[in-house]
Amino acid sequence: MNQVWQDLRYALRALAKNKGFTFVALLTLALGVGATSAVFGVVNAVLLKPLPFAQPERLIKLEERHSDWPSHGFAYANFADIAHSTRTLEELAAYRSWLFTLSGDAEPENIDGYRVSGEFFNALGVAPQLGRTFLPEDNHAGNEPVAVLSDGLWKRRFGSDPHIIGKTCKINGAPARIIGVMPASFRFPENAGLWMPLALNESLLTNRRAHLYTVIARLKSGATLAQARAETQSLAKAIDAQNKDVDPNWTAYPSPFQERLVAPVRFPILLLFGAVSFVLLIACANVANPLLARAAGRSKEIGVRIALGAGKSRIVRQLLTESLVLATIGSVLGLLVANFGLRIIIQLSPGDVPRLQDASIDWRVLAFTLLVTALTGVLFGVAPALQAFRVDLQNSLRESRRTSLSSAQLRLRSALVVSEIALALVLLAGAGLLANSFLRLLRVPLGFNPQKLLTLQLFLPEASESASDTHSSQVISAILERVRTLPGVQSASAVNSLPVTGGVSTDFTIVGRPPVKSGDEPSADICVIDAAYFRTMQIPLLRGRDFSARDSASAPKTMVINQTMAEKFWPGQDPLGARVTMLDWGPPLTGEVVGIVGDVKPNGPQEPVGSMIYWSNPQFPSLWNYLVVRTTTSDPFSVVAGIKAHVRAVDSEQPVSQIRTMEQVLGESLAQRRFSLVLIGIFAALSVLLAAIGVAGVMAFLVAQRTQEMGIRMALGAQHKDVFELILGQGLRMAFLGLLIGLAGAFGLTRLLSGMLYGVKPGDPLTFALVSAFLVGVALLACWLPARSATRVDPMVALRYE
Repeated sequence: MNQVWQDLRYALRALAKNKGFTFVALLTLALGVGATSAVFGVVNAVLLKPLPFAQPERLIKLEERHSDWPSHGFAYANFADIAHSTRTLEELAAYRSWLFTLSGDAEPENIDGYRVSGEFFNALGVAPQLGRTFLPEDNHAGNEPVAVLSDGLWKRRFGSDPHIIGKTCKINGAPARIIGVMPASFRFPENAGLWMPLALNESLLTNRRAHLYTVIARLKSGATLAQARAETQSLAKAIDAQNKDVDPNWTAYPSPFQERLVAPVRFPILLLFGAVSFVLLIACANVANPLLARAAGRSKEIGVRIALGAGKSRIVRQLLTESLVLATIGSVLGLLVANFGLRIIIQLSPGDVPRLQDASIDWRVLAFTLLVTALTGVLFGVAPALQAFRVDLQNSLRESRRTSLSSAQLRLRSALVVSEIALALVLLAGAGLLANSFLRLLRVPLGFNPQKLLTLQLFLPEASESASDTHSSQVISAILERVRTLPGVQSASAVNSLPVTGGVSTDFTIVGRPPVKSGDEPSADICVIDAAYFRTMQIPLLRGRDFSARDSASAPKTMVINQTMAEKFWPGQDPLGARVTMLDWGPPLTGEVVGIVGDVKPNGPQEPVGSMIYWSNPQFPSLWNYLVVRTTTSDPFSVVAGIKAHVRAVDSEQPVSQIRTMEQVLGESLAQRRFSLVLIGIFAALSVLLAAIGVAGVMAFLVAQRTQEMGIRMALGAQHKDVFELILGQGLRMAFLGLLIGLAGAFGLTRLLSGMLYGVKPGDPLTFALVSAFLVGVALLACWLPARSATRVDPMVALRYE
């Protein structure tokens, strides 16, 4: 133990003596370890931490899977039948997202929440901090509406009222009794403000085609996942047989809930972790290079210590101790960087990464950082330490002031630089491909004009889901009539879901054509609009007519379809006048095709355009509505106050939420791609910076090593240009070798990005050429200063250099 303390004290003195080296090394390690620990904090929070529920390993997600669609939400009727019959699962619960209008004494507001079945909170094993959660009987239609609040909503809206249980508030225009408040630690699903029962009705209990619900359950004690899969698949087959192939070719498939929850983000997060690991390797190489130089410079010291009786293993331990001390201090600083970096990642991230808000520097991250500290200390310290075994005692004791490296040591230092450049190129190529893909997405024609377009969300809960109820369309019409009179408003309309954000869909049949086998019907997206929508969005009408006042609730049903649907189902024909039946939303609804419009990207710029059916709002009213307002001003937000005033004039309890320009909506649809691009871009930039520092450091050392040679060359007539080119050429040879190795690695590793690219192949030659040219330029810049200093060598001084 005494020797360990001696080694530690000696290591600290040695680092304090070489302040310049220590500062650069610690900064490099802090960046490498800090970035790696920050990304591991994300991996830990999202992928590794058990879900914060009771016995999370027993929690599963149950999905409907179809032959033509790998994963579906559940139809409630199918869920109810499986819940009634299963013997391997318990506490089955169904839920779906909902928008609630909360009004009363305070200003009305829209609250993101969920409709859940009575078993929802029991399935998760979470108890409220106040009151109770739902019971199965709370789901029955006609019962008193009840609600459970999130801790955040309880504190913000109700001032943490300890007597809130039993009080009523106005939710969706009707009184609802508050029965519970969840603890602050419960935030599931993400951003939920309140929960209400499903309020079952006949439509929910019989419709087997509307796949609206997420289903969770628990494995019964003693049951296995394999048994649950076999049973639920058997039950699904029996349900299908009993319902005369209403929605055939489906099966029920249970999976571990955490696995399915994080599935959409697992690959991007692991990709980021792989990218930041490259940064850490480059940082280690950057520290190893000057350590090799220091070890060579200390050969005389090491020789003296060996001559005085120190064993080589003792010297190796001392050098490794110095490396570990350096790594430990760098890692402590890295934790500060990690804490800052983690906050930046959370701020940059899209809102759909589950549990990212819980990311922190906890014991797992600390343990990971400790492991990284040990590995990096050994990784960049082992080569200098092993030099002690190869010290020539006589030569080291005769060594002059000038330190030289053996050819093997020079090759090792060059190999480290080459590896830095190769790793940097792989990261730079990945960032370049993502950037190229992102720029292409920004140029994708959307089918409408997003400029000067304002969007606002309304929720009209009083409207039923039946097409015969005209309340919502009447309210929307009254609001739009007022909004269109505002100064600065060119046109205004309403739609159930905005372009590029996704929406609902339906299977359909075409009247008069041979019957299609049940389950094989084609599908189309549904858009519910008013008569001014195409004009407001500047979507071109190609044939036929637009909706008008004659398409009222009592008039024969009409629809407009997009160009893709017309060309796919009526190739070379005129679809105007054709009749199409929508199957999945209550009783089948048949409408006549009266118009064809241009294609619009409904699910994001990266997704292909499919069939689209537009319904008139009076004939198919929607609870969810977005106002889309085209302004004449460059700042669409200038009309927000006037719009809110007109909404309140029509309905004083109607809130307006999600006020965004259409360009912001488009930006949000690309948020996941932007997040990956920004982080990988940051890591790539950091890797290039570290590689440039590594190249410059090695070249500066080599110039110092060859000072006498440069003096002799210049004394014999070499020009400054010749010396400059000699040093520059040596650096470029390492750079080009690194580029060749990096290109080979990039061609292989960028294949992993194929699912994240749009319009760009993983081996895109233009991207690879550009990033290679950029890295060559960085290498030239890094070599320029050392090469320039070599030209300033005084031949007379260099000839006496010893």
